[in-house]
Amino acid sequence: MDILLIFMLLGALAFWWYSAQSRETASQYARDACKRCGVQLLDETVSLNKIRLQRTDRGHMGIARWYTFEFSASGHDRRTGNASLIGNKLLDMHLEVDVTELQH
Repeated sequence: MDILLIFMLLGALAFWWYSAQSRETASQYARDACKRCGVQLLDETVSLNKIRLQRTDRGHMGIARWYTFEFSASGHDRRTGNASLIGNKLLDMHLEVDVTELQH
């Protein structure tokens, strides 16, 4: 019984560790995307929106995480961006940006 408890604790610790790494990776992707678009990432962080098991492009099971973040195009607005990762690999990135606003 004690060995089962140890394995459960190790599993929870590993899940927490990989979740923290994934969040930092998502934050870096968000910073890079905002920099490329010429907008400001607000609060310098992302927040976990959804998590589930999903198959990778190679057919293996992985943990997919969806993050949201906020950014500003003009300094007077708040827009939402989304990043989805499986493991530490970026699957999709979306920023609500009107291209005409960025040209001014």
